[in-house]
Amino acid sequence: MTTTMKKELPNQHQDIITNYMYLGLLPFLACALGPWVFSDHEALLANVFLFYSSMILVFLSGALWGIALFLQNHKESRYIHLAIIFSLWPFAAYFLPQIYAASFMLVGFLLLLFWEKCFIIEFYSNWYQALRHKITFIVVACHMLLIFNLIRP
Repeated sequence: MTTTMKKELPNQHQDIITNYMYLGLLPFLACALGPWVFSDHEALLANVFLFYSSMILVFLSGALWGIALFLQNHKESRYIHLAIIFSLWPFAAYFLPQIYAASFMLVGFLLLLFWEKCFIIEFYSNWYQALRHKITFIVVACHMLLIFNLIRP
């Protein structure tokens, strides 16, 4: 893949990708803000939030796997290893109490973004990098709100 090809590949679907990424925030927002409206269902909303969070983190870790498939350099096998680690991250969170699971997942999203910014940023278009940062910020904020919901009396 040439550098031009790398930067242009996602651009042809920029609007679709952007719309789906923002739509993907709706369950995070609904479950994090839901207990303020539906206080009787707080435990259920927290479970749904953590389940959805797990699905999204696994989905994002699949991007690392996809990038590893296109790399021909055997030294870049770290992408495969990281994809496996991030895809198993939610499984580890499953065995924790909700408040620790939410914190663990929050750290997982931040670590994944950090990894992408350090090592695979050249594969992302500028608009996608900015969007990815914004979306992760909102997801982390929703995790923080969930944690607040779980610790408040």
